[in-house]
Amino acid sequence: MTTSATTYTTPRDTILGAAVGVDKSVVSRWVSGRVRPTRHNLTLIAAVLAERLPGFSALSFEASEPEFRALLHLDRPEAPVRDTSQSITIPFGLLDASRRETARHGIEYFGIYMLYYRAFSQPGKIARMALMLRPKDGLIEARYGAEGFSFHGWALLMLNRLYVIFAEERFEAMAFLVLNAGSQPKARFITGILTGPAEGLLVPTASPAVLVRVRDLSDDPATDMALYVADSELPPMIDPIEAPPAVRRVLDHRPVTDDPRIKVLFATGSED
Repeated sequence: MTTSATTYTTPRDTILGAAVGVDKSVVSRWVSGRVRPTRHNLTLIAAVLAERLPGFSALSFEASEPEFRALLHLDRPEAPVRDTSQSITIPFGLLDASRRETARHGIEYFGIYMLYYRAFSQPGKIARMALMLRPKDGLIEARYGAEGFSFHGWALLMLNRLYVIFAEERFEAMAFLVLNAGSQPKARFITGILTGPAEGLLVPTASPAVLVRVRDLSDDPATDMALYVADSELPPMIDPIEAPPAVRRVLDHRPVTDDPRIKVLFATGSED
């Protein structure tokens, strides 16, 4: 019984085979070194290469290895590939608008908060997470989380609204906050909507959300981070009775109509 080696072909083999007039499996054997092209086929290959490499001819196959590599431009340094994975452009100049708004009013929101919302994974519970907003690069850096996970992102302040985009590396998840930031000397109580994937089925889920300020930022970023981390170690799931009454009023609010949309009570910055 005769066993034959498997021949693997690529789109390159197909293209060159069609141009030269041979089967793609023949090209694959040329590339692997198992078979050498005939002089006739070398002439045909040279004609194909000459269309893309000016100056290339059948005589080029007789050149030394350095000269042959130079003809094929194999030693030409590759152009650097720009990594755009971390530089998504936000349209309409919104980043510039947010930087201007942050310069005027960002200080009203810098601080460490407790974020409350209806727990996605445990019905009947309220999630309580530490959240920090602090200045960075002319914008507002945002972090929230609890023991075992941490979301990190940016809050864009525009027209008295905070649009917050979070990412969580460990679980490759994202979450989004839209907040009624309001206008006040110092935000102490902010309402909005949090949306993200729920555990298990990972279906999009949303809940009313409340931010309650627990402390201002200091002049030392390291101290602020340490305090935020300490707050993140609090139990993340609590019974509703443990949440402040003003928080429960927001989370329990239901529209009087049959409107299926989630509507959140607007807060002016205080618990009243």
